[in-house]
Amino acid sequence: MTTKLKSAEHLEELELNKLLKYLYQNELWVYYLMVRLGVSTALRFSDLSRIRWVDVLNKQVLTIKEKKTGKAREIPLHTELVDNLTKIYNKMGRPNIDGVLIPLHIRTINKQIKIYAAKSGVRGKRISTHSWRKCFGREVWKRNNYSEGSLVKLSQLFNHSSISITRIYLDITREEVNDLYNLQDLFVY
Repeated sequence: MTTKLKSAEHLEELELNKLLKYLYQNELWVYYLMVRLGVSTALRFSDLSRIRWVDVLNKQVLTIKEKKTGKAREIPLHTELVDNLTKIYNKMGRPNIDGVLIPLHIRTINKQIKIYAAKSGVRGKRISTHSWRKCFGREVWKRNNYSEGSLVKLSQLFNHSSISITRIYLDITREEVNDLYNLQDLFVY
């Protein structure tokens, strides 16, 4: 009998904000940056870990060549995110501008982020650096009224071969899909 490994899960908005608040209040800047940038850019850890301060400070776009796919991507950076990154950069004592934001190994981060999540009140979730990509995808799907069109776009962004792969990747359950058909209040006559 083979045991199937369980993949990382996304966090709901409230859980994500609890974790971010905990990381910020405890000045766990590298972890805070990893979560913020991970959710904001939907990048894999292999790409997040290569982002340097010079790539994001006072920039409107992050340009990166993805390690896994070799594809160049331009990711818009919202003003609030850039302002937040600048604030963290200053709180960290203005590290070398050519240095990476996340200078830790993936195993260290995955181990510690579980501990920090539990301390923040987020329990019972399989969390890893990949959770942030899934948070991004689930939030895009939600903000687009759970539309099929948003899944098509996410499928392209994630470089999936089909939207059925994207559904599996985002852990979209059969119940969630069936709930989309719950339209009783739409028909009054």
